Amino acid sequence: LDLHNIFFSSQYKQEFQAIFEQKTIYPEPTIYINITSKHHPADAPPGAENWFILINAPADYGQDWDTLVAQTKTNVLRILSQKLQTDIASLIQEETVLTPPLIQKITGSNRGSLYGSSSNSRLSAFLRQANFSSTYKGLYFCGGSVHPGGGIPLCLYSASIVSNCIAPV
Repeated sequence: LDLHNIFFSSQYKQEFQAIFEQKTIYPEPTIYINITSKHHPADAPPGAENWFILINAPADYGQDWDTLVAQTKTNVLRILSQKLQTDIASLIQEETVLTPPLIQKITGSNRGSLYGSSSNSRLSAFLRQANFSSTYKGLYFCGGSVHPGGGIPLCLYSASIVSNCIAPV
């Protein structure tokens, strides 16, 4: 594998129906793996790699996350082991699992959302939090949950907007 890796679900439409309609994790999720130790070996112990695995998940609506995590871990390890022809589970030395409830607890993000409010309408981009507070002078916001939106390029653009607000070029 390389620094960035994506294994798409063979049933992409059903995956998003499971997330948005049934509020659950699809049994064959799209899997993103980031391995920073490919470029910075010190990010992992010698002879090992640090895998950050991200899957699409619903917001927290009170689901049984312990059961969802157990099922999803089994499914993801099975999928990756088949695709990579290696027993991935036997290679895990340490792990941390972030669920929407935990993300909400540590970040205050509504329902544990990584990208803020849903972006499913044509107006959603215009409804995002602005990059500055209209209430408190000198308070600025950047990231995936504010203007212009989620994803690394847009988060970087958000940071650029804030930077220009603080110190115009």
